[in-house]
Amino acid sequence: MPPKTVVFVHGWSVTHTDTYGELPQRLAAEAKAAGVPLAIEHLWLSRYVSFKDEVRMADLAWAMENAVQRDLGHLLAAGERFAVITHSTGGPVARAWQYEFWAGAGKACPMSHLVMLAPANFGSALAQLGKGRLSRLKSWAGGVDTGQGVLDWLEHGSDEGWQLNEAWIRRKCGPIDENGVFPFVLTGQAIDRKFYDHLNSYTGELGSDGVVRVAAANLNAAMVRLVQSGEPGKDGVALQPVGKVLRSPRSAFRLIAGASHSGEDLGIMRSVVAKAGGHGGEVTAAILRCLQVEDADDYAALCDAFDAETEQVAQAERGEHEVVKLWRDRAWIHDAMSLVIFRITDSEGYPVTDLDLLLTGANNDPDFLPEGFLADRQRNLRSRQTLTFFLNHDLMVGCPLVLDPREPGKQTVLRPEQPGVDMLGLRIEPRPSEGFVHYRKATFAATSKLLRDVVRPHETTLVDIVLQRVVHEGVFLLGPAKGKRFDFSDTEPGPALPPQPE
Repeated sequence: MPPKTVVFVHGWSVTHTDTYGELPQRLAAEAKAAGVPLAIEHLWLSRYVSFKDEVRMADLAWAMENAVQRDLGHLLAAGERFAVITHSTGGPVARAWQYEFWAGAGKACPMSHLVMLAPANFGSALAQLGKGRLSRLKSWAGGVDTGQGVLDWLEHGSDEGWQLNEAWIRRKCGPIDENGVFPFVLTGQAIDRKFYDHLNSYTGELGSDGVVRVAAANLNAAMVRLVQSGEPGKDGVALQPVGKVLRSPRSAFRLIAGASHSGEDLGIMRSVVAKAGGHGGEVTAAILRCLQVEDADDYAALCDAFDAETEQVAQAERGEHEVVKLWRDRAWIHDAMSLVIFRITDSEGYPVTDLDLLLTGANNDPDFLPEGFLADRQRNLRSRQTLTFFLNHDLMVGCPLVLDPREPGKQTVLRPEQPGVDMLGLRIEPRPSEGFVHYRKATFAATSKLLRDVVRPHETTLVDIVLQRVVHEGVFLLGPAKGKRFDFSDTEPGPALPPQPE
């Protein structure tokens, strides 16, 4: 039986239920027309504080658990479950709550369906800008106060975000069936140009909705662990894969045509109007399809349908024609992008923060990668051992030509066919590279498997890298004890000690 009660959970720094637009009313009306038992009085609108610096994601998860028990206790007592619809940061909030309090509870979570609109599941590149600069971005927070605690979680590669997403990839968040939670991600890749900030290109970044990257919204993700082992060679010590590539459970993911993160015109939630047939019909229809999933077979069928529809949207939006007043019209190409988050620690668990990381192509050479393949690179400001690369997947693997959308009906080529490359690898030059304790260069030979099977379009890959910590015997020496004084200030490092046993 589909859920009758729907809880809306808003995003970060929201202070008014206007952010929901008319989606609740539209959803209730279309549910009634479709014969789905969902009435407006059953729609609960959450209010939670995300704009105070002291509030962290764990606090929100704990507060959500208490709010559910207090305000929806009558549903729980009756054995009824509810659905949750979230926007932006609301997605990670609901996921953190479900993981912390229900994943291992031994009983079904009261949330049966989690429909996430433009969720920042793997963070947002904008989060690194800091409170002062973010507060004036209308596409992000609408000019309201911002909270550093939640902002820290939202930065790509945060420790807290990595922990939740690793648990998800390792399938520790419970089953996806009628006894667990059915997750869904609906997001767009349109840019509302009137929100573009000329001092911050992220607000117009292709492969995103102006705030959250498509790959960072998608719950379909992978994780690989690479450990440095073996004898040094001319290129350092090779990184070896440990175990299999871990892949998350398959999750329903759908691109929504023409949707941006926020705003009354294109916002995936804010722009939905109450009147049937008005703007927002695509997202409303997709939400209703999500809420009608009753079992694992229904879910798998919807995943298949969403995959096909996502491909249709991606192809339809491949070329964008922007009309610019008093200037030349612009053309944009919306390629499929991938997010790769690297975390580098050493064999003793210490973070390695001083390093250069390069991606390489054939012959393990960074010059054998296509021009423009790297759209962006960030280092987490708090966890400096974590680096995030935003890659143009289509340029990497090759893609057909793109016609100029400014000249419909003509065969004017905007970009010719791209051949792509066959391999992807990496090279790390850590520091210190000499002394009593240091690191050696690390390489992972470029392979087609890494490029084709691990790094996928519209998805995030976590790469956990462990470098060997090299300790030399000069760190600790025993000298003669015959009452003589001796100077050991000029002690040399000496030979390297064998690695510590695990």
